[in-house]
Amino acid sequence: MRQQPPAPAGTSNRAVMTIVILLGMTFLSACGWSPAPQEIVSTLEVVVTVPVTPTAAPPDGDEPASTEAAQQPAATRTPNSLQATLDALVAGAPGPGAGSSTPATAIAPDDYVGMFEHAWRIVQENYVRDDFNGVDWEEVHDNFLPQVEAVTSREEFWTVMENMIATLGDDHSRFVRPDRFAVEFGLPSQEPGQPWPGMTIWPAREDEALFIWDVCDRGPAAEAGLQRGDVVLAINGEPVERGEKGFDYAAIRQVLYGVDVREVTLTVQQGPDAEPREVHIEYGGAAGCDGWFYAILSEDPYIGYLRIPDFDGDSARMILEGIGLLEEDRPLDGLVLDVRHNPGGNSDSSIAIFTEGLFGKTGPLREGATQTLYRIRGPVRWNETTPVALLIDGSSHSAAEYFATAMQQSGRAVLVGMPTAGNTEGITGFSLPDGSLIRLAVMTLQLPDGSTLEDTGVIPDIRVPLGMWGLREMPDVQLREAFEAVLEQIR
Repeated sequence: MRQQPPAPAGTSNRAVMTIVILLGMTFLSACGWSPAPQEIVSTLEVVVTVPVTPTAAPPDGDEPASTEAAQQPAATRTPNSLQATLDALVAGAPGPGAGSSTPATAIAPDDYVGMFEHAWRIVQENYVRDDFNGVDWEEVHDNFLPQVEAVTSREEFWTVMENMIATLGDDHSRFVRPDRFAVEFGLPSQEPGQPWPGMTIWPAREDEALFIWDVCDRGPAAEAGLQRGDVVLAINGEPVERGEKGFDYAAIRQVLYGVDVREVTLTVQQGPDAEPREVHIEYGGAAGCDGWFYAILSEDPYIGYLRIPDFDGDSARMILEGIGLLEEDRPLDGLVLDVRHNPGGNSDSSIAIFTEGLFGKTGPLREGATQTLYRIRGPVRWNETTPVALLIDGSSHSAAEYFATAMQQSGRAVLVGMPTAGNTEGITGFSLPDGSLIRLAVMTLQLPDGSTLEDTGVIPDIRVPLGMWGLREMPDVQLREAFEAVLEQIR
């Protein structure tokens, strides 16, 4: 059980903020409720059908990249298997369905020019935008071909390919060397029994400091006295610096959660008046970590809180079960949903709990390409009237952004927090014969007005930055504002 924070300002004496952990998702253990199975309904509708260039491994975005996948009934659609793809890639084999207009099997692993031409065509035929973000892709070919012709090793070839894909200026699209798959896909953290510090450090793009987002109830970080909202000033003696686009999360992840990392020394500050101190952490197991949980924020009016940590698998059932637990005694007068630091998944069925409608189109932004109506079909599975506030931040990614824009467009929720990550492109992996990989953006969400969320994100109705110490407050400043937004709707 987590510590009970004080009630938000402006509530009655009966108001409470009791956080009840229902599911602690850690690498080593899990506990919580088990929702009853419920049917998941398909929400996609094809609006344009044209031949689609064959693609490689299934995209790890929100929507299928092919018309065929979108047309399959929900009951028979086979989920994308990222792990199967990763297993094949790590083994050096092409991912499922790998290839483009030139069969990769016809190219030898040491035929650098052949692999270059194949990779260049993959981008030309499959990239999400046919203007290549303003880059002249033909000119890119002519500039990089002489460099490829001059390489004498795979390492040199990989360097050239990294630079070529980087010319797109797209943070989602990149070339991945075979020896970097573990870091790229976060594979070590998937291993059962992998020691870790028992805390989450995952900076949102707007964070002005490197915050500890969550500390497990039990684990090395908790034993060291670390708390949610502590500011990390240095890692292993190296000062943490924020760049123009925020903190370098890839570097932070590597030093904290890398394959062989078993300990770390952090320099932290635990409040505006506290002196920085060094904390040494020996990695181990942890439990009671940031996951699914609900709370009663106020008894009168009766306002609930539900954290949605991701939109994987059974998220719709978990949401319905959580609301059911909140409403065991009586209906809610209001609800705060929290998708901050939610990495995504597929939120279609979760949206249908609250609202329905047409919220845009998904697919490539290429002339004549297949696009799919992003339609959430009813009937709504909870209700369309109970006031809702939705918490978002710069680490709300992908399906969390689909969820947020649908709730906002339909007027179903007031959005509170900071703009989402602007990471709505669906990414497909294309394997090359030497075992390397091109991760390429192949689709995105286009809003009804023709704009996209890419880079911009979903803009909250009420903008609330955390500031330097807002995450340490109980409740944090964003949650407090979301509570007030629900109260305002009730009044």
